[in-house]
Amino acid sequence: MGHSQLETEFKMERVVPYFQPIMNLQSNRVWRYECLARLLGDNEHIFLPSEFLTIVEQKNWNTELTHHMYEQSRRYCVHRNMPWSINLSEKDLNDESLVTWLIRSHENTLTTLFGIEISHSTLKKHFAVIAHLNENCPNLTIIIDDVSTSCAILTQALKLKIQAIKLSGTMINSPHVDKKVLTELVELCKIDNTKLVAEHIEDKTTLELVTSLGIDYGQGFYLSSPSASV
Repeated sequence: MGHSQLETEFKMERVVPYFQPIMNLQSNRVWRYECLARLLGDNEHIFLPSEFLTIVEQKNWNTELTHHMYEQSRRYCVHRNMPWSINLSEKDLNDESLVTWLIRSHENTLTTLFGIEISHSTLKKHFAVIAHLNENCPNLTIIIDDVSTSCAILTQALKLKIQAIKLSGTMINSPHVDKKVLTELVELCKIDNTKLVAEHIEDKTTLELVTSLGIDYGQGFYLSSPSASV
């Protein structure tokens, strides 16, 4: 389907969450599910965000999409007592009304089921917002995604009791894996009792590398692909 046709047929109600587990590699149990947006097209075709997010941005529907994904995921997960997380973009964190809504929705909650994932690059630009969310929503699970190095801002974030950081797929799938940096991150997370997650585990060899480095959590197609139900 061409972009112009997809733009014509795009409807927010056809965006649904797919669930991909983050696994505890030691117990082989699910820690929580990442809720990933998928667009249901005609003839049962499934569109990835890379194919439809341009339309969302052009129409300025970023906030609407975040609210929609939150509500669709919440309806599915809460009744099943499933820990779950949605991704927040830089535009989401720039939106004061959305941040305020998140705080009002979760500042008094006792459950730790809900979480957010933000990229490492977004953390650098919006550390104050993340600190504000952490202070006002102590039971909100915060995950830093796409981490490729240990640095001052990451160390500072871990002091906020960030629950997990996720390694960039390039760190463990590179032909020249930097074990020194990975070891530093493993030790850093142990100090602050933070979960370290290896993403993009696509084969047995990568899984064996990850576990040999002492990384206890993982996500990827080798473990489980995203699914419309769990």
